[in-house]
Amino acid sequence: MKEIAGLQKIIAEQEGLDELLGVEGRAARVYFNLFGRMLLCDFDFDGRRKRPPPDPVNALLSLTYTMVFNEIASLLDGLGFDPYLGFLHSSRYGRASLAADLMEEFRAPVADRFVLNFVNRKMVTSEDFVLDPLTGGCHLRKQALKTFFNYWDKWLREPRRRNLEAGGGGGFRCLFRQQAEAAMAAVSGKSEYKPYLERT
Repeated sequence: MKEIAGLQKIIAEQEGLDELLGVEGRAARVYFNLFGRMLLCDFDFDGRRKRPPPDPVNALLSLTYTMVFNEIASLLDGLGFDPYLGFLHSSRYGRASLAADLMEEFRAPVADRFVLNFVNRKMVTSEDFVLDPLTGGCHLRKQALKTFFNYWDKWLREPRRRNLEAGGGGGFRCLFRQQAEAAMAAVSGKSEYKPYLERT
C-alpha cells in the first residue's frame, strides 16, 4: 500500500501518456505480486499474464475483465458515444478504447473481487480448467462456465449500498450506467467527471 501510495503521488508529475502508463504498469506489478496471497486455494499465481492466460487465476481474470469491458462498451454505444475513441487508451483497430478507459476504475472492486470470491468460495477447482495444447492458454470447461456466468450475473445485480459514493442502492450494473452517463455529462460540458471510488 505504501509503494502504490508513493506512485500515486507522482502521477501529476508525469509529462505525457507514456510516462503515466509507465507509473500504472509499476503499480500493477506491485498489486498483482500480492494478489496471489489473497487466494485461499492451491492455484499457482505468480503475477498477471494474458494472451493467452497460462493458469486458472489468469484465465478467470481475463474472462472477468472481458465481461466488464463488454458491459461498458454496450452502455457507451447505447448512449451515443463512439466507444472506439478513448482518452488514455489509444485508438486501435477493433478495440473500444473508451470502454477500456472507463473499465479501469472497476477492475479491482468488481472484477478482481469477483475472482477472489469465486475462487475462495471453492466454486471452481483445477478440474474445471483445460489447457489448449496449441496456444498454452488456460480456460474454463463448459459446465464450469455455466457456474461462472450464473454467479457473475448475481454479482452484478446484488445491491452494493456500501460501495456507492453517491449513497444509492443499485448493483454494479447500475454503477456502470451511472459512470457512463457521468462521462456523457462531462464530454458535453455539463459537469466534471468523477471516477467511481469504492468506500472503505
